[in-house]
Amino acid sequence: MSLRLSASLILMALAGLSLGACRRERPEPVVLTVASGTEPVWSVEVRSDLVQFSRPGADSAFYPYTPPDFDADGRAIYRSKRFGADPLLTLVIERSECRDGASERRYPGSAVLTRGDSTWRGCATVVPDSVEAR
Repeated sequence: MSLRLSASLILMALAGLSLGACRRERPEPVVLTVASGTEPVWSVEVRSDLVQFSRPGADSAFYPYTPPDFDADGRAIYRSKRFGADPLLTLVIERSECRDGASERRYPGSAVLTRGDSTWRGCATVVPDSVEAR
């Protein structure tokens, strides 16, 4: 085998090892909160790497994750916009007991989701701590 070919194979092997190491070091995404509503059925999963909006039988979309802002009342406000013509997604979560209309399950937070011209109300599984509480 020629020296040039051997050097190329060694470099490719090292590059493959370094890429594998990067993949192993990347942490798994964490679900930060899930908000959902029943009339109409919708859900938003806020993860540490993205935000997923979905409506069964309708549409589904992924948005980039941005940390929430907090208003004067301590509500967490997630705002995200994808490139292109996709509508802005705004999710406001506040600490107040919430029950969904279907199962009467209790949640620690209420949620208001606005996507484009549509606004829906629902519940949230986790309420992020406000700035004051940190």
